[in-house]
Amino acid sequence: MNRKRAALIDCLEASGKDLLAYLALLSDDEIHTPPAPNEWTIHQVAAHLRDTEQQVFLLRTQRMVKEAHPAVQGFDQEVWNREHYSPGEPLKKITAEFRAARRRLIRLLRQTSDKDWANWATHPEFGKISLDWLTMRNYSHTLDHLVQIVRVRERAMLRELNS
Repeated sequence: MNRKRAALIDCLEASGKDLLAYLALLSDDEIHTPPAPNEWTIHQVAAHLRDTEQQVFLLRTQRMVKEAHPAVQGFDQEVWNREHYSPGEPLKKITAEFRAARRRLIRLLRQTSDKDWANWATHPEFGKISLDWLTMRNYSHTLDHLVQIVRVRERAMLRELNS
C-alpha cells in the first residue's frame, strides 16, 4: 500500500478516536438538547455516525474488497433516522458500536491490496466510486460531524460564561 493511502487510513482512525473522546466530554443535557429548532441532537448525530459507519462505509468497503465493480445503494439518512433512531438508546452503546465498526473498517483497509484499491463500485448518485474516494468521504464525514459537535459545545460554554 502506498504512503498516501496509509496516511489516509491513519487519519480516518484518528478522527474516530477524536470523535469518541469529544463525545465523552459532553453532558447529558448537551447530548440530548437540539442546538436549534429542527436540528438533530448530538445523540442523533452520534447514532447517525454509527449507522453510516456500519451500514454505508463498512459494508461498501467490504463489497469493494470482495466483488468486482459492485453496484451499491444510496443511503437516505432522513428515512433511516425516522425508521431506526431511538432517543432512549444509551450513548455508551452507540459509541461502542461505532468504535467496533470503525476498528473493523480500519483493519480491513490495512489488509487491502493494490487490486482492491483499483476496484470501483457504481453509486446511484455519484457514479463510479473508488476505495480512495470512499475512505476520504468517510474521513470528511467524520470531521464534518465532529466540527458540528464542537460548535454545539462552544455555544453551550459561551452561554454558561455569559449567564
